[in-house]
Amino acid sequence: MKHKNLWAKLALFLLIAVVVLSGCTGKYGNEATSGNAGTNNSGDTSGENTDDAPAANENFDENVFNFATNQDIPQLDPHGSAANTSFRVTYMLYDRLVTYEGSSTEPKPMLAESWDISDDNKTYTFHLREDAKFHDGTPVTAEAVKYSFTRAIDVNKSAAGIFKKVIDKDSFEIVDDHTIKITLKKPFGPFIKTLGTVFANILNPNLAENHGDDLGESYIADKEVGSGPYILESWDRGQKLVLKANPDYWGEKPTMETINVIIVPEPSTARLMLEKGEIDMIDNTMISPEVLKQMDGKNGVKVVKSAGYQIDYMPMNMTSGALADKKVRQAIAHSINYDALLESVYLGEADRIGGAVPDGMFGFNPDAKLYDYDLDKAKKLLEEAGYAEGLKLEIAISENNEVRKNTALLLQSDLAKVGVELEIKTYAWPTFLDLVTTGKHNFGLVSWTPDYPDPDYNLWYFGHSSSKGPGFNLAFYENKKVDELLETARASTNEDERAAAYKEIQDIMAEEVPYIFVAQPYVQAPLRDWVKGYEINPMNTWYVPFNKITKAQ
Repeated sequence: MKHKNLWAKLALFLLIAVVVLSGCTGKYGNEATSGNAGTNNSGDTSGENTDDAPAANENFDENVFNFATNQDIPQLDPHGSAANTSFRVTYMLYDRLVTYEGSSTEPKPMLAESWDISDDNKTYTFHLREDAKFHDGTPVTAEAVKYSFTRAIDVNKSAAGIFKKVIDKDSFEIVDDHTIKITLKKPFGPFIKTLGTVFANILNPNLAENHGDDLGESYIADKEVGSGPYILESWDRGQKLVLKANPDYWGEKPTMETINVIIVPEPSTARLMLEKGEIDMIDNTMISPEVLKQMDGKNGVKVVKSAGYQIDYMPMNMTSGALADKKVRQAIAHSINYDALLESVYLGEADRIGGAVPDGMFGFNPDAKLYDYDLDKAKKLLEEAGYAEGLKLEIAISENNEVRKNTALLLQSDLAKVGVELEIKTYAWPTFLDLVTTGKHNFGLVSWTPDYPDPDYNLWYFGHSSSKGPGFNLAFYENKKVDELLETARASTNEDERAAAYKEIQDIMAEEVPYIFVAQPYVQAPLRDWVKGYEINPMNTWYVPFNKITKAQ
């Protein structure tokens, strides 16, 4: 890396230190999207810490799990939402044909007890369990599976991005009540993996009675029609959502009788609540690495840490203006002091990454181009693009997200050195989500976690032209070669061929820079030491298996 003299590095560190300290009394928060999960910070306002937790805590209830987040929940339709804040809940309300358990990235049977695959890798025959029922008591049948997938395609939002290229309404053959054949239009390598996603949740076909003009989207925005281990009991928007254990659940009995998902806007408040035992766990995106270090092992709190597939990234809207020019995007990529960012904002609890496929996942390209910190090169590129006299841009971040805030401040400082004036705009999460998916942004700062462990998931959403906007191609990127490679890789069942295609895509996108990939952070979840059985899944870092967690003092 260039331009890394000691004084410059010290100045950057002091800048971020001042930001972090000054943020301790202000607003905090976060966001998350499918692929997205935010990361935040909390100030240390709890007073003196003690090294030992009390022997007993009056707030302890082994049957109730209190989970705090500063991320509101947009809606609960599995086919219409792209927000991880929604997914955390809908995974508990619905079942899928397959699932992912614990820290494993291998799909396991769920509603489908077993399945057969034809020799041409196009026809999948699923044998459903016969004892599963929806919350209204009606059985889960092959008809429900057909209804759920065809509705996902008809809604034509996030879920359709996975399925509509490979299945349609003619793909389904109901053999009997508990056997269904799904014939793909063409082989789709990650098909079984996709069936463990929230988009593949199985909905009660009775929803059709409430379709109205929008296929029931408005109806189940605040209701549920699932068969999962929990039932939606109540939802006071912006305050608390309550889940109750399903007494007739076909599977393993949920360990927690009640789940309270509590909206706590201030991470510092959530920290105090955790230390007092008023809550059991804080959203792993709320607290900064610095404050987590202060919390771990004190006041009855432990921090569970694991590698994850989360990516923090900056989409650049390529539809118009200066960012439509590749040289401008490359200049910005050269303007960022990545080492200072990782050290000062993430405190070393993250790695640098060059593309949309995280390190550790099949198809990761370790040789994808990484832009060095080179201010001279950045200035030259801006001059060649016609912006030698400077440039004004905006970066959008969601409120209650201190790591995003600190990252934006560092970017603002870095870009000023090459004549780019960056204005930081902060929005509530639902407003932010609408802004970036409708293309009203210049930059955004977002996080992404895959729902199935395959490059198809990340790269299809980030790179395919059909995913622009609501499909989470937030750069509104379009490249015919990338589209072709993605479609070819999807249709292949040869893992070597698929890996080669995905690595080539990462090379192309690194050259064109629709996104700047900021970091691949480690997952750190703060919880009470009485919480047992919590495991971090690298692809669903925001996911909490409430139905398997227990509590014991």
